Amino acid sequence: MNKGSKKVGAASVGALLALSLLASACGKSEDQPAASSSAPSSPSSSPAASVKPLSKYSPPIEVSTVRAVDATFKYAEGDSIDSNIWTKIFENDYGIKVKNVWSVDASQYHQKLNVSVASGDIPDFLEVNKEEMKRLADADMLEDLTKVWDQTASPYLKNVLNQDGSVGFKAATIGGKLLGIPRTYSNGGISTAPMLYVRTDWLQKLNLPEPKTMDDVFKIATAFAKQDPDGNGKADTIGLALNKDFMDGGHGSLNGFFNGYHAYVDQFIKDAGGKLVYSSVQKEMKEPLKKLQELYKDGVLDKEFGVKPQAKIQEDVAAGRVGLAFGTVADGGYIQKENHTKDPKAQWKAYPLLSIDAKAANPQLADTASTFYVVKKGSKHPEAVVQLANIYVNRFYETSYAPNPNPFITDSKTGIFPGKYAPVVIDPLNTNLEAFRKVQEAFKKGDGSKLDFPASIHFDRMTKFKAGDDTMWFANMVMGADGTYSVIDKYDQAKTGQYNLFLGSATPAMSEKLPTLKKKVYETYTKIIMGDASIDEFDKFADEFKKLGGDAIEKEVNDWYSKNK
Repeated sequence: MNKGSKKVGAASVGALLALSLLASACGKSEDQPAASSSAPSSPSSSPAASVKPLSKYSPPIEVSTVRAVDATFKYAEGDSIDSNIWTKIFENDYGIKVKNVWSVDASQYHQKLNVSVASGDIPDFLEVNKEEMKRLADADMLEDLTKVWDQTASPYLKNVLNQDGSVGFKAATIGGKLLGIPRTYSNGGISTAPMLYVRTDWLQKLNLPEPKTMDDVFKIATAFAKQDPDGNGKADTIGLALNKDFMDGGHGSLNGFFNGYHAYVDQFIKDAGGKLVYSSVQKEMKEPLKKLQELYKDGVLDKEFGVKPQAKIQEDVAAGRVGLAFGTVADGGYIQKENHTKDPKAQWKAYPLLSIDAKAANPQLADTASTFYVVKKGSKHPEAVVQLANIYVNRFYETSYAPNPNPFITDSKTGIFPGKYAPVVIDPLNTNLEAFRKVQEAFKKGDGSKLDFPASIHFDRMTKFKAGDDTMWFANMVMGADGTYSVIDKYDQAKTGQYNLFLGSATPAMSEKLPTLKKKVYETYTKIIMGDASIDEFDKFADEFKKLGGDAIEKEVNDWYSKNK
């Protein structure tokens, strides 16, 4: 349901390092599935071949797959998606030849895949989304990987894929069988949690305290809109930035605002009776919508937000019109590019979500995996996909990114990123959260010489910033003691975070009805916020939502949940 994890292709830690916006560990709420050391057991699982993790096949084997590529796939001379550093490692070190049956641009991948599925002609393993995995499962075309995973996954890989408390595994389990290996991203889990960004130089200029409550947020927003914080004598600043897609989770979204009222956007959560309900139409939404309506009427919100895309918010930030917005851990780099570099006096700080009452705010999180690696039923070596995952995480993470220089990450001179050539890419969710903790400890000790990658890179950037290099401002914004990862660290330490509790593929009613219903949610919220509809319209719409398909969707969702708790 959440947009933050909807990705196709190989976006890995090396690419994200270029922006210094990497990974984190997952928080855990009461409703989050309990962690386990492996996927659920299933008596119907087919036995895996006797292959130890990271051992070499003798004689060698060949397995087939299909690939999605895009313009970011750049190659050194002589390399290609079919022959590169990874294919050589697989063949020479582990006796695995990976054959790409076809490769297409990522924009055409699912269309091409649908043709293959319809014809029954699929490779030994492939990457699919939830809906594709469900269709293949219904057609009995997928291998049960339960025992394969238990027997072939290395201890390190098992640890990596249980950093979310088995959320990804639950999404990959259909009918009690593990039918896919979840692909996790280094910018997933708890690092998708919203937080509050504030221009602290504006706070100081207007003699305002740092926000500690939602009431403080309202006061700051009002002051930023009406007290000329940029000092140009014009009424051209925005109190709280938001855009027309204010539930997309990006900069200028309102997810964090709603979470401060214990309301959630576009998720299935438990009601008081333990039933899963669609969060966007629950009664908890009324109070924050009413407050937003008041702020809009008072001129605190941008009058044009209803037609303003997120790109326009970036323009407002760049022009120095914005000093308060909800965003995510990734926004530190973007704020430097758009605002701080142009106006070095502009100083920002990120804060954890604040609550409207005594109950702590619980940030909503995106799914930890939206795509999965599945294996064709009857494949001779179903364990090979797990072995390829073992190799990837071992070379990329477990061995501390040796050798040096690391051949897998982005070459700053050429822009070539060999890491994404791997056919199975699984990145730990907490890579950068761990790096943040290591960096902070190293600065306390005054010694970063023993740091591994990527903590060593962050320590180097932070050291340059502390020495006066303002081009490294973003490094401090992200990895500093009060940076965005300090917020993620607080969330993680508190074991907080609200995941979507429906982790299955779209149900029939959901596929048919939910896209239209979501548009109506946006329309209703926008009308209420702008004062074109009274807050009472929310109750009317919530009832209409149920009649137009909400009840049918919730029935199917709860049928799934009763079988997959």
